[in-house]
Amino acid sequence: ALLGSTGKVEGALTGHPALVNGNPALVIRLDGEIDGVMAIRVEDARIAGIYYVRNPEKLTAVESGTPLTVLPPRGV
Repeated sequence: ALLGSTGKVEGALTGHPALVNGNPALVIRLDGEIDGVMAIRVEDARIAGIYYVRNPEKLTAVESGTPLTVLPPRGV
């Protein structure tokens, strides 16, 4: 469906693979700006869901990294 609709889009449509919530995803850009994210939820080696998010408020964290905190060993 995504590829079939690309002829109707005005501008340069590109995509690059990513991980979103630990699942494979494709970040879609229109003229260099994030337009949406298509994510695939995999369970037991099968596709359990396909999601497309286009809400700009939900996409703000797609390009920012989340710093990891190293916790000290228990009992220290």
